[in-house]
Amino acid sequence: MKIVIIGAGGQAGVVCEILKHDRNVEIVGFIDPVLKEPNEKIMGLPILGDFSVLPELIRQGIKGYVVGIGDNKLRAQRFEEMKNVGLEPINAIHPTANIAHNVKIGKGTVVSIGATIATGAAIGNDVIINTGAIIEHDDIIEDNVHIGPGAVLAGRVTVKRGAFVGMRSAVKEYTTIGENATIGAGTVVLDDIPDNAVAVGIPAKVIKFNK
Repeated sequence: MKIVIIGAGGQAGVVCEILKHDRNVEIVGFIDPVLKEPNEKIMGLPILGDFSVLPELIRQGIKGYVVGIGDNKLRAQRFEEMKNVGLEPINAIHPTANIAHNVKIGKGTVVSIGATIATGAAIGNDVIINTGAIIEHDDIIEDNVHIGPGAVLAGRVTVKRGAFVGMRSAVKEYTTIGENATIGAGTVVLDDIPDNAVAVGIPAKVIKFNK
């Protein structure tokens, strides 16, 4: 399948590296309305321009996309925009990721180098499971979530839509991270975190709420 990567920053490069291992995918290039100029390259592949080039690319046989953007809100927006023009979201899963056979993964999700997803877990659409993150048994990761590098989620954790779990944080079993919540790097979560909360520290304390 011919695909494009949406975005042209660091996460787009991560997605590109993952997809280069997938023989079923041909990456045509990157689309980004903000960061770069057309004709620049990332990992040898061109930045094709902004969204105005999409109709011509679709006529040329582009079928799918992955959003390579770390920010949850912007990634969710781009994810829906690309679906609305008729492209199919595909997953980017690194071959070194350890994924149990009965894990459910939605569409447009990125699973990076060395990540582990244990038995019974369910991963939504447009999710990032970053490098070396551990998603334990029966966890539920809803749409548009970003799990940072090296984060560890114990069993039966729920991470609600749009939440961000920072790198090397740890989340105790049976806890819930609320919708659009932010867990700072290195935080240890022992109790439920409410929607829109920003929590940091050991143990986690809510310091403010996202607008």
